[in-house]
Amino acid sequence: MAVALSALLLPVFSRSALAVWPSIEDYGSSGGSGPVGGIGDEQHPVTEPLSFVTDSLIPIPGTNTSTRQLARGVPPVLLQNNQSQASGCSAVRRSVVVDATQNGAQQEMLGFGSAWTDSAVEVFDELEEPLRRQVMNDLFGQDGNNQGFMRHTIGSSDLSYHQYSYDDNGPGFNQGQPDPTLANFGLGPYGTRMAEYTAMMGEIKGDVFLFGAPWSLPGWMKNNGLFVAPTVSDYSTSTHFLWNNSLNPEYIPSAIQYFARYVDAFKEKGVTINGVSAQNEPLNYIGGTTTMYLDAVDEANMLLRGLGGLMHQRDVKFMAYDHNTDQPVYPARVLQGAGTDNVDAIAWHCYQGPVADYAVLDDLHLFSPKTVQFMTECSNTGATAGSTNYWVAQNFIPAVQHGASGASMWVMATNENYGPRSPYGGCDTCLPSIFVNSSSHYEKTIDYYMIGHFSRFIRRGAINHQVVSGNTGTGTSWSSQFWILAERNPDGGWAVVMMNNNPDDQLVTLSFIGSLNVWEGTVPAETVVTWMLPSDARVAANSSLASGAESSGAPYSLTNSTSPGSPTGSGIFPTATGVSSDGTCVASTATSSSSSSSSGTNIPVPNTDQVIITAGPGPTGASGGSDEGVCPTAPQATVTVSSPYGGDHDGQGQGHGSDGQAGDPYGHGQGPSEQAGDHGGYGPGPHEQADDHAGHGQGPRKHGGHGRHGGHRHGWGGHGPPHH
Repeated sequence: MAVALSALLLPVFSRSALAVWPSIEDYGSSGGSGPVGGIGDEQHPVTEPLSFVTDSLIPIPGTNTSTRQLARGVPPVLLQNNQSQASGCSAVRRSVVVDATQNGAQQEMLGFGSAWTDSAVEVFDELEEPLRRQVMNDLFGQDGNNQGFMRHTIGSSDLSYHQYSYDDNGPGFNQGQPDPTLANFGLGPYGTRMAEYTAMMGEIKGDVFLFGAPWSLPGWMKNNGLFVAPTVSDYSTSTHFLWNNSLNPEYIPSAIQYFARYVDAFKEKGVTINGVSAQNEPLNYIGGTTTMYLDAVDEANMLLRGLGGLMHQRDVKFMAYDHNTDQPVYPARVLQGAGTDNVDAIAWHCYQGPVADYAVLDDLHLFSPKTVQFMTECSNTGATAGSTNYWVAQNFIPAVQHGASGASMWVMATNENYGPRSPYGGCDTCLPSIFVNSSSHYEKTIDYYMIGHFSRFIRRGAINHQVVSGNTGTGTSWSSQFWILAERNPDGGWAVVMMNNNPDDQLVTLSFIGSLNVWEGTVPAETVVTWMLPSDARVAANSSLASGAESSGAPYSLTNSTSPGSPTGSGIFPTATGVSSDGTCVASTATSSSSSSSSGTNIPVPNTDQVIITAGPGPTGASGGSDEGVCPTAPQATVTVSSPYGGDHDGQGQGHGSDGQAGDPYGHGQGPSEQAGDHGGYGPGPHEQADDHAGHGQGPRKHGGHGRHGGHRHGWGGHGPPHH
């Protein structure tokens, strides 16, 4: 049966089916000449099942601890007749059901990312030029994290050493005189550099949604006349600071023009601002850092008196509230006061502890069904090496499950001391995605890799679908959590993100209401895993090519009840995760970082900065291995990082001769002692060995080794107190 390419790319359902959910179709981008989209869109469709895995464990510097960080895992397999082939496995079984019908279709996705702050600008300026380009590509490139939902500070924040607004109108930020006409408005040196970096971002990724928020309006617009209010030790008896450190209604017209001038100034620098909120954390009046109290009535009043109209004239979306989930009445009051014509979206933060109550997003959706919602700020604080850390996934997943169309972490980059930051107070433990240690070195933290599980694989325009069953664990418990996101990408395929905060591997059987395809694979203990699955149309097209054993080239492993272990097609993909031909578990082996390697092949890991050092299988039960009869985890080859800034490659090497060796994805050797180093490699000779990624040999003494991916990295992990 032939399937036309156009049929493969047709959407599975009409957008009209999502009428009760808001659309982000008219949400703009910051511009630039960079490429748009990425894996999972119509130009870059998923053609085979893929798996990517990141360990939650943060390695201790100087130890042999090896962790997987966005490493290739064993891909799931496509089952036939819903027959699992892992009846002998002792891994915990988990059935996951996703509603792939129109009834299960929910909000449209915009993207994921982090926040531009002055700390990021300053530390990136310190990097040598080649490394500056590299770190920007790591964050925004299609072969990097591909972040597409970016926040930035309008003026300074607590992650700014120099405090400033765009119109201080005085010798210092707390010494300004009223400037109602904004005659002295200007981005200044720091605002200008922020605009220049966001323009650079557009040269790497041309479809970023960029939105801004002020930590305070200029001091002269406030009742106390101060950009940074003094610290008050006893807040219970000093509630007058709530009113003092607040917007003076007299200057609402000036404040409205301030936002318009800011958008225009960035436009002159080549950057289109796509969204704004009137105030970061408007209920935070506490002095000692950059804050301003803004009542919901005043925010609605600003919109009615012209802010909404001026923003919409500039194609800028207004994002109300921008604070924690424990005060949902605030955005409701803004919506009631200003109307949905002025309010495009609601912005939420994660700091209602221990985990935000994202169920309030459901309530807001019922209250205003066409209002888009986002989670715009969340900090990973107090992280420590040697602990596990799921904080990004623990907030991104439930936020989207309850209706958010995007999510952003705070912050993107700092120095190794979590700065530069304000000398007047602020977060001194907010984990960035990037630590810049010197002009010649930067380091990616666990937040970088965890954000990547979402930003790399969930495309703009993807549709979130209801997960009917499979989620377990609550937000108030730090254990026994298994949380799932299921996003249908524009290519019709799926990005499924799973967080396994459990001590056991989970053998996941993933089925879809409205689809006959069932996928099965292992989600290793204490990891976050993303599966990329091809569309039903592509599966059907490729399955038809693989209907006979003599067929070749089918990129999917198919199993059925009559031939449980036999692959149809070329055989370069596993037939089931960790399962032998008789349906029992296969013993898994692993090597530690000190183990010797039989091949010594260095293999770049696609979409990461890592290099795999392949090693031969060790004895069953050896250190790091699993006992026979236990389902193996994702591949466990020892990983090292050849350079902090290594590239990504995806080759198809072949080795020929008596001891041929193939060192890269899908590579295979042709000689009697050949080795296949990676990604489903296989050797057809009598002593062949497949070192990685469910590799399989074809001879009488074959080995199918499984390894552990990761890198020795200095990291930070754990859970800290909420940041307010």
